[in-house]
Amino acid sequence: MRTPLRARTARRVARGVTVALTALALGSFGLTAAESAQTRPHAAEPTHAVGHDNTALTIDGKPLSIWSGEFHYWRLPSPDAWRDVLQKMKAGGYNATSIYFDWDFHSPKPGVYDFKGIRDVDKLLDIAKEVGIYVIARPGPYINAETDGGGFPGWLVTQKGKARSTAPDYLAAADEWLSQINPILARHQLTNGTGTIIAYQVENEYYQNTGDGHAYIQHLVDKARADGITVPLTGNHNGLFTKELDIEGYDAYPQGFNCSSPDKWQGLPDLSGEKKPGEPLFLAEFQGGAFDPWGGPGYDKCRQLTNGDFEKAAYENNIASGATMQNFYMAYGGTSWGWLASPESVYSSYDYGASIREDRQLTEKYLVNKRLGYMVQSVAPLTKTEQVSVAAPQNSALQRRDRHNPDNGTGITVVRHKDVNNKAKDTTHLALGGYPSVPQEPGTALTIDGRDSKLLLSDYAMDHQQLRYSTSELMTHGTFGPRDVALLYGRHGQDGETVLRYADRPEVQVISGHVQQTWDPASGDLRLNYKHDGLAQVLITPPGSTPLLLLLADDATADTYWRLDTPQGPVLASGPELLRTSAYDNGVLKLSGDTGKAANLHVVTGTPATSVTWNGRPANGALDTAGTPLAGPGPVTLPTLGGWKYHAETPEAQPGFDDAAWRAADKQALSADNYGFHAGSIWYRGHFTAAGTETAVKVDATTGRGGRYLAWLNGTYLGSSDDATHRFDIPAGTLKPGKDNVLAVLSANTAHKQDWSADDSHKEPRGLTGASLVGSAKQIGWRLQGALGGEDLVDPVRGPLNTGGLYGERHGMHLPGYPDDAWPSVSLPDSRKGAPGVSWYRTTFDLNLPKGQDVPLGLTFKDDKAKNYRALVYVNGWMVGLYVNDLGPQTTFPVQPGMLRTHGHNTVAIAVIGEDANVDGLGNVSLEAYGNHTTPLHYRDIASPGWSAAVYRDPQATADVRIDAPDTIARGKSGEVTASYTPRRSTAHDASLTLRLPDGWTAEPEAAQRLGNVPAGSTVTRSWKVTSSGGSGPWSAVLSATGRSRDGSADAATSVASPPAAPGAGTHDLAGLDFLSTNGWGPVERNTSNGEDAAGDGRPMSIAGTAYAKGLGAHADSDITVHLGGKCSRFTASVGVDDETDSAGSVTFTVLADGKQVAATPVLRGHQAAVTLNADVSGAQVLDLVVGNGGDGNAQDHADWANATVSCAS
Repeated sequence: MRTPLRARTARRVARGVTVALTALALGSFGLTAAESAQTRPHAAEPTHAVGHDNTALTIDGKPLSIWSGEFHYWRLPSPDAWRDVLQKMKAGGYNATSIYFDWDFHSPKPGVYDFKGIRDVDKLLDIAKEVGIYVIARPGPYINAETDGGGFPGWLVTQKGKARSTAPDYLAAADEWLSQINPILARHQLTNGTGTIIAYQVENEYYQNTGDGHAYIQHLVDKARADGITVPLTGNHNGLFTKELDIEGYDAYPQGFNCSSPDKWQGLPDLSGEKKPGEPLFLAEFQGGAFDPWGGPGYDKCRQLTNGDFEKAAYENNIASGATMQNFYMAYGGTSWGWLASPESVYSSYDYGASIREDRQLTEKYLVNKRLGYMVQSVAPLTKTEQVSVAAPQNSALQRRDRHNPDNGTGITVVRHKDVNNKAKDTTHLALGGYPSVPQEPGTALTIDGRDSKLLLSDYAMDHQQLRYSTSELMTHGTFGPRDVALLYGRHGQDGETVLRYADRPEVQVISGHVQQTWDPASGDLRLNYKHDGLAQVLITPPGSTPLLLLLADDATADTYWRLDTPQGPVLASGPELLRTSAYDNGVLKLSGDTGKAANLHVVTGTPATSVTWNGRPANGALDTAGTPLAGPGPVTLPTLGGWKYHAETPEAQPGFDDAAWRAADKQALSADNYGFHAGSIWYRGHFTAAGTETAVKVDATTGRGGRYLAWLNGTYLGSSDDATHRFDIPAGTLKPGKDNVLAVLSANTAHKQDWSADDSHKEPRGLTGASLVGSAKQIGWRLQGALGGEDLVDPVRGPLNTGGLYGERHGMHLPGYPDDAWPSVSLPDSRKGAPGVSWYRTTFDLNLPKGQDVPLGLTFKDDKAKNYRALVYVNGWMVGLYVNDLGPQTTFPVQPGMLRTHGHNTVAIAVIGEDANVDGLGNVSLEAYGNHTTPLHYRDIASPGWSAAVYRDPQATADVRIDAPDTIARGKSGEVTASYTPRRSTAHDASLTLRLPDGWTAEPEAAQRLGNVPAGSTVTRSWKVTSSGGSGPWSAVLSATGRSRDGSADAATSVASPPAAPGAGTHDLAGLDFLSTNGWGPVERNTSNGEDAAGDGRPMSIAGTAYAKGLGAHADSDITVHLGGKCSRFTASVGVDDETDSAGSVTFTVLADGKQVAATPVLRGHQAAVTLNADVSGAQVLDLVVGNGGDGNAQDHADWANATVSCAS
């Protein structure tokens, strides 16, 4: 999905692919899914030619409309539920689904890929073939999708080359992924006759119209073809790559993503200009919902923003623009379980306000989409239309858009209000079908409700009938054996008028309802007039021709009808909540589906059936007028969650915790991805020898939106923050001068950012990025620990994104079978007061839901929002979501089928991370049912490995390594570095000690020293003269030592300060000084605005019309760090949003001196006058200039530090 140009945070323009299947293909898919992931053989089946002409996709030369919905299998980790959703989509009018294939979901480390179990995409595509739904495959490599890293695996973060470019290391990794996924997709192409893939999207929302950008896309095209992809290659790059691709698509999200104002419409675009010569107009993603961020209004508001009224108006408007391929993003969103959710856009739920809810329940949007999808698949002339000019409606408040098929004259007319926010009910008459004023019946009119839209057909050859026009909308039609059937619908109580033309007067029988008929012998027109009220049935029998059964319904009645096609012809049924399948078997019509309450089944068929079954039971009365009664679901009683067990952990915060086996932070960066930890929480423990003069700790961290970090010093809690830089004051009596002190930081991260703008934003660090002591130059040596095993998964079934590095996660407290018998019992809500940190709550419950019923369940939290805590929610070992009590909005967490054992024993484990000095206990947690339906489907339990004492334990260190170095080594100068090695349990044979230095640093003697055999408990020490590099470079350098023996290795690391010289006496423009920076968009610019994503592309700075020649141009979220060395006393600047945003943007400015806030602004917005900052920075070693995003995302947040200066003494 996409974000408007330069709207950096509100990323994706909602997704939708429209695919209309014809009966040619709908009834011919019959392969049964097998179990093997890679080697499933396929029976020989007819191949098909998939191509396109100027207006439509073609299959075997026949054009068809594509009515598609987006579906993400990786957000629904239950293969049986894949069938449920795909069947619902097929029944709901979709003839295709667009599917991202998520690299991140399948690859925990380079060269390792998993396509088994919940990752078995062979099975997914077999199910799609079995259901009879086409697939638009979208394997990336980049997918965006509001998912972790935009689909890039965590291990890609550390690559040096720029992603989404021709950088060799990136292309090698991308080719590795494509070499895995492309052969699977190739096996399931319609062109082979072995699947239903009809299109393959190359990359995603890629807008780099450069030589390298085109070379990159061509590389992916060549790779796809080399890997056996033969279907058309598509894109959603808004027309940039027509040369490389077969069909270029366009993304459009006209409602945007602010669900806080769900009743405000933004306008409906005319997208006809996006059609490319020789290609159909393909809306690769059109808005089918909206994402919702942390602290947002919730998905019910997003569903209201994109409700059925919007769908009807927008999708019909697209048809009026000539779109024959539409994909709606999303049809079903699902759950971003584990750490799938990209935090700048979404939280755990990816409901998206879609037509099918996260809990798989159907909505009113689904029913509107069904009516439109059925129509698009029925009316073949829609695949080739041209825009025509006609007389405007008689009512000037309304507008019409018209097209006609040049081959057969079929006309389509879309009527709605000119003002999309007009809620008035208006009536009008139209010139339609050659008639100057329609409707013709005196006293009637065409009614358009507020925000309604109507798509009317005229001059249409409807099977064996000639439809002159109808003011009712067509839902579906077809030939059912000896007669034609057409279903027309309209708003309840509104007038309807339908005119059919016959050579001779037909016999008209009104079977039910009130329908007035008028025959005009001169023209041969049969005019029917009626009001839409329930269902009227009219049988029209023309002499010597095919009869027509005309069903005239209001919206609610039309919604009860379902159409599915079989090789023997179409089946039309009404009554049940859902019709899943229809098939003939030796004359028996076998139907399956769901009911949410008792219903009456009526069936219209063309092929005679000896009998009818419903979910395997006789339903012969369905063919009769009376129909067959269907039972609703039986009642379900859910258990109350009780018997909770409680355990407080956080031993890592205590100074005596043994961290020797943790990973030493031996790289020139602290962020977790550098050490193979790519998901969830990360623990850091920093050791330093205190001078006794330290007054505070300054911590730099990037946890992601919705993330937070907590800090302890020597076991004393310092507090928590979500700031990029935060100063924690050291409480009196906490330091241990001259001794080892331990700074412990729990970085409760959210997932990685996406890379929508192809600027490597997915590489934004997670975890600590730096830390320093205020009051001394003492340096800190760090160790860190994330998920147990890191990239070498200990739980490959659940995969790389299920857990992080909490103590309880590393020891399996989230898993079934963990021994919690010794934990104390508690009840919820828990009134206890605990210490800050992590505590666990566990309980179990049994379920035995009625067989043949689908009862979607979830967990609901209820607590006082003033309590500051977050909770990781696990069910049977699966992290179903992250609950942030004081941020929200998510309070209920659906548990997808298979994760939950509906006929067995279940375990709930909740890890609460409390941030307050006196942490309140967990609030109420309950089991909630979202629906109750009879169903033919059975959801099998997915594999959920339990606890194992052999697996879930901390690794043990074989030796201790220590490294000591000067706190500072000036650039180009030398200092003595000492390292020691002490075996723990047994003699270390053939031991060695190796010093590792940054690039450009040297050591004497050689860095690698042999130690021989070292007895257990003995310590061997080596020293080196170390010389730092001269010139520019990092302000601090990491030195590390590794001890090795036959038994294993151990390591340690420390930092040495090597800052640039402090500014000299005088006043200095910051643009002329060395600085370090992080920036939300491109680099920080000197003496210009931020501009775009390249260095040097900014404009002259201007705030509210005032130009500035000097300063720094930044973009939220940003941190500019300047070394002052205690020599400066005053900082000044004029700050504001740069005028290049054209009044957009909202930012905050904060000035920190050694982490202490010395100046700040409120939220400043575009075109607001500059604010002058004048801050005392006396004695500060480090100055930080921080730009925040104003609390509403960082779109257009161009921030100027104009005339930024520091005044310094010698």
